[in-house]
Amino acid sequence: MQAIRERLRTEYLFLLPFLGFLLLFEIYPLINMAVRSFFDNTTNQFTWQNYYNVWSQPHFRAAIRNSLLFATACSAVGAVGGTFVGYIASRLSPRARSLLLSLYSLPLTLSGLVVAFAFIVLLGRNGVLNLLVRQIFGLPRNVYFNVYSWHGLVVVYSFYQIPLMTLTMAAVFLNLDRSLVEAARNLGANTWQVWRYVIIPVLAPGFLAGLNIQFAGMMGAFGTVLALVGGEKNLLSVQIYYHTSESTYNLPQAGALAVVLVILIALLLFVLNRLERMVRPGG
Repeated sequence: MQAIRERLRTEYLFLLPFLGFLLLFEIYPLINMAVRSFFDNTTNQFTWQNYYNVWSQPHFRAAIRNSLLFATACSAVGAVGGTFVGYIASRLSPRARSLLLSLYSLPLTLSGLVVAFAFIVLLGRNGVLNLLVRQIFGLPRNVYFNVYSWHGLVVVYSFYQIPLMTLTMAAVFLNLDRSLVEAARNLGANTWQVWRYVIIPVLAPGFLAGLNIQFAGMMGAFGTVLALVGGEKNLLSVQIYYHTSESTYNLPQAGALAVVLVILIALLLFVLNRLERMVRPGG
């Protein structure tokens, strides 16, 4: 027993590099950001003004609203599309499924800047696809898919979100106990009843877990948005960036916005985690 305890103490030493990295690059920056958000940018005096600005100034309130709506739209598209593709992947042969999932994992490795320029080439005002559609249907030059609009940004981020959800839901579908489906059919359940009372309740925890990951990522969406539209679209992440730039430098205000963003993400993830626990078997 003593030897086991000594071995465990030795193994804990291997966690020290990870804990040091976590402390230096995550915990310390978060604490520093939160502390600085309570000080004035010019006088360096303690103040609540930065947080008051977040709720009193219209463009900050609009940024919060836009971030929530944008994250919800992107997560919904990714969740539905990823679930559909994940179901198809689960029905393929192992070799075809491995190929599909390998291809679907590639977008997750690409830089946001690379993806932004790729969509500009494809769906920009004079992008390849817009030119082809105009030539085929004889449309005027002012008719095109606007990748720089809100719905264009949702399409661009679906390039990330659908593959991410596909990887999650494909595993969930593969782990589905087929004997439950067979038992329901033997008891006389039709296709809708099998989905309603067997498949959906079993898939719901995995679906909500995937939605958790997507929503958190979309609340902090930044790189691709900035590369496509700059500061034209008012999001919390973009506001934080512009308050750390030279022209509008106000680090305490950026810290307050970042703290609000972290709190919003934490609250939403808490709600989704509670829902996930509720829909688990026995939850």
